[in-house]
Amino acid sequence: MPTTLVLGYDGSDTSREALKHTAALAGHLDDGEVFVVSAYEFSIGYVPMGMTDSPLMISAEYDQHVDLVRSTCEQQVAEAVKELEAAGVRASGEAREGSPIDVLLEASREKAAAAIVVGSHGEGAVSAAFLGSTALKLLHHSDIPVLVVPRHDRK
Repeated sequence: MPTTLVLGYDGSDTSREALKHTAALAGHLDDGEVFVVSAYEFSIGYVPMGMTDSPLMISAEYDQHVDLVRSTCEQQVAEAVKELEAAGVRASGEAREGSPIDVLLEASREKAAAAIVVGSHGEGAVSAAFLGSTALKLLHHSDIPVLVVPRHDRK
């Protein structure tokens, strides 16, 4: 049975650092593989500017927005998988709807993962000041080890 690492990836600088560390770590495992996951979620209360008069337009605009975000996440996952494979690591992945915490924990259970790897900060507004909320929540809720990769390597 392979040793699976689940990589949370959102295209941010720290998730790219996490990708590099995951490739290096999985490359040292004889049977290592990586499952890349990107999460996206939407609020039911989303209403695009200028679209409040027509429920039909709101629905169409919302669906287009969902498709755009989903395809962006799918593209990020595909790029991460391609980079891992170029480094000689077996990899697969998918974009999933849901909160990043729930998606990462669910994927780690499904894959019987040995660890979850994430960057210390995502693209959030206060990411420069604190450990990212996803990383922090994973540290509190995961039943398996969590590797939190810092924003920048120390040189």
